Amino acid sequence: MIVIDNIFVVIDPTINKQRTLQRAARIAKKTNAKIHAYLCIHSSKEADDQNALKEAELCRYELWLKNIVAPIRAEGIDVSTQIDWRRDWQNALGAAAKQLNSDIIIKSSHKRSATKRMLMSSSDLALFETAMCPVMLVKSEESVGHHRVLAAVDAKRQDERYNHIFHAVIEYGKDVVAAAYEDENSELHVIHAYPNPEDYMHVTDVEKRTGLNGSHVHIVGEKPEQAIVKVAREIDANYIIIGLSTRSTFSNRVFGNTAEWLINNLDQDIFVVITDDIQMFKDNKTPEKALPL
Repeated sequence: MIVIDNIFVVIDPTINKQRTLQRAARIAKKTNAKIHAYLCIHSSKEADDQNALKEAELCRYELWLKNIVAPIRAEGIDVSTQIDWRRDWQNALGAAAKQLNSDIIIKSSHKRSATKRMLMSSSDLALFETAMCPVMLVKSEESVGHHRVLAAVDAKRQDERYNHIFHAVIEYGKDVVAAAYEDENSELHVIHAYPNPEDYMHVTDVEKRTGLNGSHVHIVGEKPEQAIVKVAREIDANYIIIGLSTRSTFSNRVFGNTAEWLINNLDQDIFVVITDDIQMFKDNKTPEKALPL
């Protein structure tokens, strides 16, 4: 059972409607978790007194952020706020979340045109490189109707490190489905992609490893990112779960390519399970506090 006590929400200073806070509030209501609303800002304005400009901007955004979280606080949810003044806000998120012992980071995301991808680095990918807990990228409005979750795994790989990430991805998927809006039609699907013939696995073998019914197992002979997009559209999934289990330069490059493809080709929320340096399952906490996303 996955447990969430501390939710780290990345606030976007350019919009008033914060979908990230809406997601966090839904989780907090179910789990009694605390929300930490984090805003990182900076200004490129010219001023005779840069310190005065900084103080003025911090005061202005402090009032704005207070108004943004007020409706959630009114529901009885514990919400704290933090405003940082930094130019490199993309690289500040992971460290700030770690300092607060966060269990999950929730951040908004969106598709980027080819031109924008060439001109700017992705804040999402920067977060993956520094985060020490799972990351949820909110790309859609709250889902209605069915609630289908697609978990992407490499069912062929069996080493100890990957077994950890494999089971974490499956457990997150089961928790989301179990708590999904009280929707009896919620389903967990799993996809195993094999770009190379030697990585093929039969449906029954994936069934045994995941515990899922064969009708919810998808075996696709394509690159993972292309296979995930294909199956997500076929089953009309509204939630995608993928995993990252190592920080090596090579794996980060491969993972980054996959994640960027998904970010720019999917409209669904994407959940990235990151297991390095964190304890995914906390035995000393109550199991009824499941993950209701």
